[in-house]
Amino acid sequence: MDVRVITLRYQEGLQGFPEEALRRAISGREVLEAREHFFMHGNVPHLALTLLMGDAPADGDGFRRRAGPDPEDGLEEARRPLYRDLKRWRNDRARADGKPAYAVARNAQLAEIARLVPRSLAGLKEIEGIGEAFCRDYGAEVLGLMPDVTAPAPEKAGPDGGGADETDGEIMESNESR
Repeated sequence: MDVRVITLRYQEGLQGFPEEALRRAISGREVLEAREHFFMHGNVPHLALTLLMGDAPADGDGFRRRAGPDPEDGLEEARRPLYRDLKRWRNDRARADGKPAYAVARNAQLAEIARLVPRSLAGLKEIEGIGEAFCRDYGAEVLGLMPDVTAPAPEKAGPDGGGADETDGEIMESNESR
């Protein structure tokens, strides 16, 4: 891994920043992280990019692709919307905190949350890699994303049914506030 800093000067003729210097800097390698900083110098807009470069070759546009299978593939269809909501929350939260998304939670952890649908911080802590710090910083937000009504428990659920209630085909709504 290495870090590259590129400064691009606004070009009036292009009505933007030239891309060629960026293409040369990436030079076919994967970009693990990119941070941008806009500034003015001599009344001319500039864009400074800090790129954390990986060792592997890039895939088309220069950005990393996941190495392994998508954790969503192992989820039952009813849990996939929750997984996508969790990923959207994680990406937004990471952006707001100025962190890479994996520093908030990995996709595999989000898939496990979607599979188990925990209802408490103790339930969250049962997931590998989630501990006190995650629960302190993000636990309430994650639990707030859990649906009020869960689908029937997956076949692989533990002896307690994995926290999902079966309702003889009726949808039960909860009036409890979180």
